[in-house]
Amino acid sequence: MKIFDSHCHYNLNPLYTNWQDHWQKAQEHGVIGANVVGTNIETSRRAVEIAQQDERLSAAIGVHPNEYVTVSPADLPTIITQHTTALAMMIGQDKTDQIVAIGETGLDYFRLTAENYQTARSNQQAAFRAHIELANEFEKELIVHVRDKGGKKAKNNQAYWDTLEIIEKFYQHKKRFILHCISGPAEYLQRALEMGAFIGVAANVTYTNADELRELVKLVPQDRLLLETDAPYLPPQEFRGQVCEPWMIEKIAAFFSNLHQNYFN
Repeated sequence: MKIFDSHCHYNLNPLYTNWQDHWQKAQEHGVIGANVVGTNIETSRRAVEIAQQDERLSAAIGVHPNEYVTVSPADLPTIITQHTTALAMMIGQDKTDQIVAIGETGLDYFRLTAENYQTARSNQQAAFRAHIELANEFEKELIVHVRDKGGKKAKNNQAYWDTLEIIEKFYQHKKRFILHCISGPAEYLQRALEMGAFIGVAANVTYTNADELRELVKLVPQDRLLLETDAPYLPPQEFRGQVCEPWMIEKIAAFFSNLHQNYFN
């Protein structure tokens, strides 16, 4: 079985200090390539640095939405400008086209409180739009992180609908957009697919209590499904409590082989 890891973090500790060893082990378990995804300016630089060392690796650069939660509205424009300038410079210096995407960017309302909700939501949306403008300008794919509290209450799913509204309004769709580590209501997933989304699925789909997620994934057409580890996060069920290592994507692929026999022939 040959597997591409669409979203991993060789650029984050504890993987970063010996990322070459983790990459070698992943190859021994069938991984033929991986996209290394940035979460802030420093880890984005690391992603590019890593990708430049092996043509089978690529990089995504961006700043995670949680980085904007505590920024004051007065400082936000300056910080966003600093971030987008740094990211654009990385693209300009990328002579081998190792940078394939902008991300991970998006909206994450999961830990927002009543006290910081409006400011943090506004901050994240502004940063998300700025990332989309970069993706448009440089014709890069867009890797989107979306998370909210979920459940049956509409207000607990607002991040999902805000995300699609912003993408529909601002993203020019010259390249595909990817919803990383899918979650949310089925109606959101169906709308995203109609808009052309590709869907990233991580090892949390193997968790004992993940029946809703498994039902969600069954809605995804075969040609829109991307496997990811999100390593060092979200280890498969049998490794819960441990660091997720990139080779473990083999376990996710095996799980899908049972869930959807036609996905891996």
